Amino acid sequence: MKKAIWSICFLLIGFMVVKAQQTEEPKGKLLFKENKCITCHAVESQGFVKKGKSSAPDLSDVGNSLKPEFMTKYLKKEEKLNDAKHMGNFKGSQDELKVLVDWLSSLKKSKK
Repeated sequence: MKKAIWSICFLLIGFMVVKAQQTEEPKGKLLFKENKCITCHAVESQGFVKKGKSSAPDLSDVGNSLKPEFMTKYLKKEEKLNDAKHMGNFKGSQDELKVLVDWLSSLKKSKK
């Protein structure tokens, strides 16, 4: 009887952990918010609506238009887009930059 109760408890705990992981926001999305990218950029596909008069583009489809290698260099101000460098220099670690770029690369509108 005790084994059955313990087995059920472990199954329930395992289920809750998996469920919590499924509802967590992607780390790249959190980095986007933490680094205040939403100050200038909208990502309407992810619920980020542009505030103010920024001319920065909506990034909902950036994964279809820019390669990850370019995004990495652009965010570090090592590359230009439309003859201009990014307004801010990414201040996080190299690992955080990779996570952010991976998330941005995943942003693709489906082609109808």
